[in-house]
Amino acid sequence: MIKKGFKQIHLWLSVPLGLIVTLICLSGAILIFERDFGHIGQAEVYSNGEEPLPLDSILKSSEKYLAGSNQIVGITTYPDSEHAYKVMLAKPAMAALWVDQYTGEVIGKYERAEIFKLASAAHRRLFGKSKADGAFGAKAGKLVIGITTLTLLLIILSGLIVWWPNKSNIKNKFTISTDKGCYRFWFDFHCVGGVVSTIVLVICILTGLNWSFGWYRTGFYSIFGTDVAKSSSHKIPAENYAAWERAYTEIKSQNRENEIRMYQNEAYVVIGGVGNQQATTSYKINPETGKIQTVIPYGEKSKSNHIKGWIYTLHVGSWFGWISKIFYLICVIIGAILPISGYYLWIKRLTIKRKHRES
Repeated sequence: MIKKGFKQIHLWLSVPLGLIVTLICLSGAILIFERDFGHIGQAEVYSNGEEPLPLDSILKSSEKYLAGSNQIVGITTYPDSEHAYKVMLAKPAMAALWVDQYTGEVIGKYERAEIFKLASAAHRRLFGKSKADGAFGAKAGKLVIGITTLTLLLIILSGLIVWWPNKSNIKNKFTISTDKGCYRFWFDFHCVGGVVSTIVLVICILTGLNWSFGWYRTGFYSIFGTDVAKSSSHKIPAENYAAWERAYTEIKSQNRENEIRMYQNEAYVVIGGVGNQQATTSYKINPETGKIQTVIPYGEKSKSNHIKGWIYTLHVGSWFGWISKIFYLICVIIGAILPISGYYLWIKRLTIKRKHRES
């Protein structure tokens, strides 16, 4: 009787929101790999065994390509010798230039590939125009995505209760039949696929809701006994490139295998490896002399900073590199298929019931 009630909850929550769930999962699957493939075709350079130009020289060369009143606010360098440097600009949002570090030549603007733009618009705001455009659609779309994500948690939990096996049928509950017809195959896939992907989907839901609702974000951080982490915009215009060069030279000498992000008065070295992919060591820099004033290792940063990094890392599945990303990809694709298979099973059952009534 209890399972029957949860079966109805599972059905009537899924029917109106199933297609949005599929959209969220498919777009999320694409965004998992944006940091790996988003720069391909844009940022390739050839070192030819040369050493990069001094940082101040690269920044001065980049200034020639600025339009209007735009300004440089940061630069990112990479351990890969054939990955161009990324010079960040004040406007518009996410604007940057790819610069050949061996010649100082700007080889192009940072352009977010259309597939990632589309996936992000679908995943974050249901194709509503971006917040930067001041569009109502951004808020409405974000709200729909948030409500659907929250409801998906109830759909998953009710589905697990309906599926939960007895001691006598555990093996059958994890079996997908391929020789008993189309309906049985999709029924088994829906059940087994839902269970297999549950952990990843629940992690994505619990972390993703931080971007949907302020009240949820506050509550999430409070569970860990801290306030919501503050965001840094890094929009201070770059000044005194010679100081940047002095600071960068010292930081680079100790972190040759790491990504380094330089901003006015501060720098971040990305730690990488297994775990929190947002983990960084921070450097506070004297803007006049380029002297390193303080160093804050990742381990000494605030709890909220750690939580913020882990939220993103767990949401995109990057905590164990390619292995965890591929596992996430499989699970979210299954998550995208589940509503479609659910619609098929539902319509099939309705058709069978109708035929029984007619006969």
